[in-house]
Amino acid sequence: MRHIRLLAAAGLIALAVSLVALLPARVAFAVFGVPATAVSGLSGTVWHGAGQRLTLGGFAMGPVTWQARPSRLFLGQLAADVRATLPDGFLNATAGLSLGGSLALSDLEAAAPLAWLAPALGGASSQLTARFDRLVMNVGRVETAIGSLQVAGLVLPIPTAGPQLGPGTYLVTFAADGLKPGAPLTGVLKDTGGPLEIAGTVKITPPRSYELTGTAKPRPEAPPELRNALQMLGPATPDGGHALSLAGSF
Repeated sequence: MRHIRLLAAAGLIALAVSLVALLPARVAFAVFGVPATAVSGLSGTVWHGAGQRLTLGGFAMGPVTWQARPSRLFLGQLAADVRATLPDGFLNATAGLSLGGSLALSDLEAAAPLAWLAPALGGASSQLTARFDRLVMNVGRVETAIGSLQVAGLVLPIPTAGPQLGPGTYLVTFAADGLKPGAPLTGVLKDTGGPLEIAGTVKITPPRSYELTGTAKPRPEAPPELRNALQMLGPATPDGGHALSLAGSF
């Protein structure tokens, strides 16, 4: 009798999972409370589907496709492999939505113009590339960030009496896990080459403020204009570096 009950329970669970998997995508989005105005061109099911356009948090993307990861159900997550097209970019990740409402992204790779995410910082040629082993967001705040952001074509707002400084490429590496509400997200900053050597930290405070502190040092091949600009930051340290401090919002 017990064996029969276990078989019946397993059958009911399998039936429930099958019914959910076959649920049309347009119905599922409505059940999850996604406004009809935020999505268009939905096709397929919860298990495997696509959308021509999806708007989340004011950002539009599409087409978007997904393939469910049923094994994550045992972890209390509704998860799927997601592939999305961004304006002049892309986003690939495994996304998991927990019962508590947190969004966990793993194996995240993305690229897009910096101006798409942070218009105040991005220029016409600025490009943002993200690579994260794990990124967890809960109620709009970052809870875990293990990975890096690279910004190419960024002009740092260092004061100069001559021509504007040329663009550079900078890498910020994060190793934050279990951040408390209101705690800033801090990353290690370094340049990836060029005439200016930069090392320091970037602190991102909710909702959209940042603070950069560190040192800027001209490399031997740096032009005189750059060396003169760094003098405006203050006197150099014995190793030739200058204290760098920038803050703003994005």
